[in-house]
Amino acid sequence: MYPNKVDQSRKTSRFPYVYASFVANRNVGYVAVIDATKDVVIKVIQTGVSPSAICTDPSGERLYVTDNLKNTLSVFRTDNFSLVSTIPVGFEYCDDHNPVAVFVEPTGRKAYVANYGDEYVTIIDTATNTVLRNEHMDGIYYNNPGRPFAFAGNKNSPFVYVACKRARKKDYIVAIDFDEDKAYSFDPEQVFPAFDKSRNPLTVHPDGHTQVTLANFGFLNHFNLKEFIYNTTSMLDNTASGVYLDNKMLFCTVDDRNYLKVFENLAIDLNGNITNDGFKEIPSYRGQDKIRTSLTQKYIGVTVQPTDLPTGGLQIIDVKRLSSRLVALNLVGDMAFFADSKAYVGEINAIRPIDLESATAQFPIDLGNVEIRNIYSNYTNQS
Repeated sequence: MYPNKVDQSRKTSRFPYVYASFVANRNVGYVAVIDATKDVVIKVIQTGVSPSAICTDPSGERLYVTDNLKNTLSVFRTDNFSLVSTIPVGFEYCDDHNPVAVFVEPTGRKAYVANYGDEYVTIIDTATNTVLRNEHMDGIYYNNPGRPFAFAGNKNSPFVYVACKRARKKDYIVAIDFDEDKAYSFDPEQVFPAFDKSRNPLTVHPDGHTQVTLANFGFLNHFNLKEFIYNTTSMLDNTASGVYLDNKMLFCTVDDRNYLKVFENLAIDLNGNITNDGFKEIPSYRGQDKIRTSLTQKYIGVTVQPTDLPTGGLQIIDVKRLSSRLVALNLVGDMAFFADSKAYVGEINAIRPIDLESATAQFPIDLGNVEIRNIYSNYTNQS
């Protein structure tokens, strides 16, 4: 059913494939490799028992898959999909590591794994596939440290940011210094509201100087000599997740609202003043979930759960025109873009290609009796 021969002519592209992780019968984990030009599965890679997160490096040459039951990170080549290394993750004296997110920072030199169970982030040298250190997510209250679950970074920032969940809704942010591998907790006077760990609440300004936290109300912060300058703004009320584009436009999903928030160059200066060059609300739908951007950032995609509508779907937004179309779908799971031509949305046991030009759903790619977990294609600055 799944040919193992990889099309060698596709090696010249940085991101020639779409990857879908899934669990099959007998609790075996796999990643399906999809040829996006033909919408067929060309390879299936066994990845342990429970693939929990997936990403590539910026070059597209390595594929990283975490397993939240075996507590490992598997590294594969993307030219022939051979296994390079399987790396144990998490603090060695804890039993339940539960890795839930993986992120390769924009230089490609280090990978970060969020171990939700043991409250550590594993930092890995990608050249040697060895663990540099396990950094504890010491929080505002040292007797109640947070559980890391999401990352964001930018090539112009010296930090990788980590979102951490904690009991009693006292969630917070940690910044890991790229050179020193040292964690700095963000301890504002106001405690963050509860993060939704199914969505990444972090995004970073393309210039690298401002990190935006989205969760009911927004924090913007700027590092200055390892110290935070921060402020809040009601303009980010009810936001949940977002993407910051290279043109300095920030698109934010909004909980329980039928619109998206769009900012131009939302930032904070060294005096703690929040600035922006423009703000708009554009029509959307209640039930906004995942938000992604296409390879050249021509399109934004927002998955919509069936809250107001009989069905859910994928909202495709033209960034230049700020116009959008909804592709209605009965089942809406994870989502990824392939280049600027297609998006792929997960269903229960199939992947649904979406043609972006015509905004139409194509025939599904059926994976059989499986449970689809994650879908991934182009490199992104967020886990």
